[in-house]
Amino acid sequence: MIERPTTKQLLAASLIELAGKKSVDKISVKEIVTNCGMTTTTFYNHFADKYVLLASIYNKEIEPAFSQLGNKISWRDALRIFCITLSDKQSFFLNALKNTSGQTSFRYATNDYAIDLLRERLRILGKEDELPIEIDFLAKYYMRSISEMIQDWFIGGQKIALDNFIELLVLAMPEPLKKHLL
Repeated sequence: MIERPTTKQLLAASLIELAGKKSVDKISVKEIVTNCGMTTTTFYNHFADKYVLLASIYNKEIEPAFSQLGNKISWRDALRIFCITLSDKQSFFLNALKNTSGQTSFRYATNDYAIDLLRERLRILGKEDELPIEIDFLAKYYMRSISEMIQDWFIGGQKIALDNFIELLVLAMPEPLKKHLL
């Protein structure tokens, strides 16, 4: 059976297409919906603003890595997925990283989402209703750090080989997280 794209997928595809022609900070919601034949009401039924849509494009790609973490994939595999996801749509994600800033920035939105996913996965892996304060703090600290490093690595032209870069990210992991993630 042929699967039809969802409204969210069509809006994402429209933003990706438009970002191939201009800076994401210059793209309006009106342009996004006009490009895919929708209305602004439809857009706002699904996303608070274009920055939420922008972050959701990356977040949708990384969700499976977190859901399979500890079962089907290792932390190193998850890190590889985070990096490769950026490379697969290189021009789009470079546009997003370079042309957004502040609390609406691509960095900020994707980072917070990744922190939430990691916390949830650690809670499940540790079979705990709530993460201990130390683990919760270190998860946020570590994810913020690696998210920034991955984005800097990506923007900087990926000068460190991917496997070496991943090993450096693993090496930087706080000791108390290792029993959960490695």
